[in-house]
Amino acid sequence: MDFFKRLFIPLFVMLAAAGGWLLIEYERGTIFAIDGGEDAPGLLAPAAGRDGTRPATADLGRPARERFARVFDKNDKRPRVAVIVTGLGLARDASFRAIEEMPPDVTLAFSPYSDALTPLLARARDKGHEILLAVPMEPADPRRRDAGPSALSVSHSEGATRQRLQTMLGLVHSHVGIVGDLGDRFARDPVAMKPVLEELAAKGLLYVENRLESPESGTISNGVPTASVSIWLDRDLAPEAIDREIKAAEALAKRAGSAVVLARPYPVTLAHLSAWLKTLERKGIAVAPVSAVAKGGS
Repeated sequence: MDFFKRLFIPLFVMLAAAGGWLLIEYERGTIFAIDGGEDAPGLLAPAAGRDGTRPATADLGRPARERFARVFDKNDKRPRVAVIVTGLGLARDASFRAIEEMPPDVTLAFSPYSDALTPLLARARDKGHEILLAVPMEPADPRRRDAGPSALSVSHSEGATRQRLQTMLGLVHSHVGIVGDLGDRFARDPVAMKPVLEELAAKGLLYVENRLESPESGTISNGVPTASVSIWLDRDLAPEAIDREIKAAEALAKRAGSAVVLARPYPVTLAHLSAWLKTLERKGIAVAPVSAVAKGGS
């Protein structure tokens, strides 16, 4: 395997300098070529100018949640299901599988705890996915669920919260917003959330509320468009449990107009998602990026 190191590490450096990436799995001798160059295909808003629909310069004055959104027909009156696969970046194989196997209308959320986000983000954008940052927040019971050392906490000062959020946001690029990770206690505290919403408003980002223990939606202001996770697809990994959540998501979308589904990149989850999303067209339900179901804002 030393041969692979000697041969491909110089190539990695050259590709990185040229705007591309090469990710090598030494253990398996597997090579992933990831092109992050300007000719990357997809239906993301920044690429729209390259297919003649809109000059790229038209996006310069628009907020990030619009500039990096996936194109979606706003006149589509069908019920919408937005699927977010979260926790990406923590397990490399699972992350690449989600990027490659999920249709581009599925939104991908990346963890700030990953130490190799750049090639993953480049490939996700290349495949046409919208990107979120999964921001760890203090859960309802920290003894049962650990949000990690970077988590936003109600005990932090406003300045500390801003600094932590800014640091995490600096790890990603071309993203439309953030999704909370575990943050029941933090997300339902309006004082704690105030600097978060102000930062998102200033950066033109949207917010996806994700409460595991208390799923009722809170009141979001500060001009930040918001969506709320309503279905957790794989809290129970039994196939019949996932199927029940799928039926609940369809029913909610038809009743309320939209549903936001959260999932992890487990093999069983991705298999169910792939099969399910192929059926929605004939059921009269549109698969939408999360930016197409967020509401509010200026």
